[in-house]
Amino acid sequence: MGLVEKIRMEILEGRYAPGSMLHQAALAAKYEVSRIPVRDALQALATEKLVHVIPGKGARVISLTSEELDEIYDLRVTLECDLLERAIYLANNSDHTEVSYALKKSSLEAGRPGWQTGDWQFHRALYLPARRPRQLAIVEELRTSCALYASNYEDLSSETNRWLDDHEAIVRAFVNGLSEEASSILRSHIIASRAKLGSSG
Repeated sequence: MGLVEKIRMEILEGRYAPGSMLHQAALAAKYEVSRIPVRDALQALATEKLVHVIPGKGARVISLTSEELDEIYDLRVTLECDLLERAIYLANNSDHTEVSYALKKSSLEAGRPGWQTGDWQFHRALYLPARRPRQLAIVEELRTSCALYASNYEDLSSETNRWLDDHEAIVRAFVNGLSEEASSILRSHIIASRAKLGSSG
């Protein structure tokens, strides 16, 4: 695992909280590298909108206000539901198989450290048949911003089964070509995840 992946993982798992400072010297010592690869890694994470680079010092993990999170989730509802409806219209048997596989894989990883990766791979499999790579890239960026706060879920384990039930219902609708039903479930799913974050930021 490269340096970028290691720092990204620690940010998304909540080891570096939103707003916390990442000092180049401290990271270099921790990962036993020089400051140059640390600087380059932080620049790469800045392009992913995970940190704000502070020249000569390091970077700060992004911190969002409650209003900013509301806007991000509103955008997610609009863009993800649109992708899902388009994908259902265009999906073939191979896409149905890929989505079903992604569901099984993400269900096994749910509630474990790093669960966000499996969750994104599941949703990505749902949206790929829409053939809208730019829209999908925007969604990935928005979801990454949300993932910074996902580690703050205090009752994640109690919600996991309900979220997995949502996933299974979405897949059933996906395979059966029921775009409106799938979109409705997804909308409620995203809105519920926002509610769990409370007034973070």
